[in-house]
Amino acid sequence: MSVGVIYFLTFVTGLGYTMLVGLAGHFFGDHGVDVHMEAGMDLPISPLSPTVIATFLTGFGGGGLLANSYFQLSLGKGVLAALLTGILLSGGTFGMLTLLFRGTQAGSEFSFQDMVGKVVQVVTPIPENGTGEIALIAKGARINSPARAVDGSAIPRNAAVEIVEVVGTVFYVRNVH
Repeated sequence: MSVGVIYFLTFVTGLGYTMLVGLAGHFFGDHGVDVHMEAGMDLPISPLSPTVIATFLTGFGGGGLLANSYFQLSLGKGVLAALLTGILLSGGTFGMLTLLFRGTQAGSEFSFQDMVGKVVQVVTPIPENGTGEIALIAKGARINSPARAVDGSAIPRNAAVEIVEVVGTVFYVRNVH
């Protein structure tokens, strides 16, 4: 098997895998796809993830084809050019994915105390001296939590209220007029 055929097969394998995964994600969603490293690692994506490996194969094959067919380099120089192309492309892909995922991996933890002063909506009416429910957005997630009026008054559904205090998991609110 000639070197050109090996470069071509490597290029087609990497590109084919990338296209297959892209189409599968488009048609079937990303359910069950895990691109994260093993527990204990600080990187949001592995340098040995299938995406990075496929990019290396595509770069290696494409760089090798150019070195062999277009530039007509010797075998050693061609393999070196193919390796460098694969490493540069996969390294760039790894760097970009790390930057993208690091931004989306911000922790979802928050303190209820951070919500004091925020204006939220009543989703279950708060009866006089009773408990209802509010909806709040924290770290991009909607959370429904028990709420009571600070002054003990009734507050209707859909009313805008300000969080004044949090005791345990109960939010004490007041009507915003």
